[in-house]
Amino acid sequence: MSISEMFKKSSQNLSKIAPLCVCSMMLALRIVLGMFTNFTLSFMPFVKIGFSFLPIVIVAYLYGPVCAAVVSGAGDILSIVLSNPTSFSIMPGITLCYVLEGIILGVVLYNQASLKRIILAFVLALVLCRLPLNTLVLHFMMGIPYFELMFYRAVILVPFAVVEVFISFGIIRAVDRVPMLKKIR
Repeated sequence: MSISEMFKKSSQNLSKIAPLCVCSMMLALRIVLGMFTNFTLSFMPFVKIGFSFLPIVIVAYLYGPVCAAVVSGAGDILSIVLSNPTSFSIMPGITLCYVLEGIILGVVLYNQASLKRIILAFVLALVLCRLPLNTLVLHFMMGIPYFELMFYRAVILVPFAVVEVFISFGIIRAVDRVPMLKKIR
């Protein structure tokens, strides 16, 4: 399947009831996980670790890049707004990085999630989004030198990416065992 066909098929999923319902449930799960499972390390406040990637991986695998990008971006915005409605601290650069991450995961994992593809998806997300782009946004916000900030973030994000790969592999294998999800793809 070509990239353009993949995007077309993925965007068509947003007009079907069953995939839209699954995406909505994954968006709700992304919001809850974004609000309650993300944490920062006290000695590195510019690195956030959490499990809000799980619903995005599921949507990327089931419904492709467009649906994953929507769930990822909307989940970021809504989790920020709902967790602290008085402080409107949405950072468009970070949200854009989440959208790009959803696209990358969707392109690589859409209906084909072997361990090699999962590793490729997370390496691409790390190399193209999390390290360079998120670090750039944080550099402008905090004034910390770019490469110093990237080094500190890499020390935490690279090992956590390994954890994300294995958790994602297990989650996708579990999703494959749900017969109802095979019917509503």
